Amino acid sequence: MYRKDLLNILTAQPRSVSSIARELGLARDDVEDDLRHLIRSARAAGHRVIVEPARCRRCGFTFTEDKLSKPGKCPACRGTWLYEPQISIERPL
Repeated sequence: MYRKDLLNILTAQPRSVSSIARELGLARDDVEDDLRHLIRSARAAGHRVIVEPARCRRCGFTFTEDKLSKPGKCPACRGTWLYEPQISIERPL
């Protein structure tokens, strides 16, 4: 039932891993593991998964889409002021 709840949360609006973890009262690592599985399952079911990658607020460096949790530092400027990746899912028509 938990992954189904996660699918409903992500279809409502884009969310970060930490906001989902806070809302559900779980650890970020647990949410990230379940989220990776949900993304694979959702794509296989025909859903469109949108990942807005993490980005550095200081220099604008954009991380890859496979990084779902907030990175520690920017590799370009070594800054720690980063936007978290935002994940959303669109249901098929």
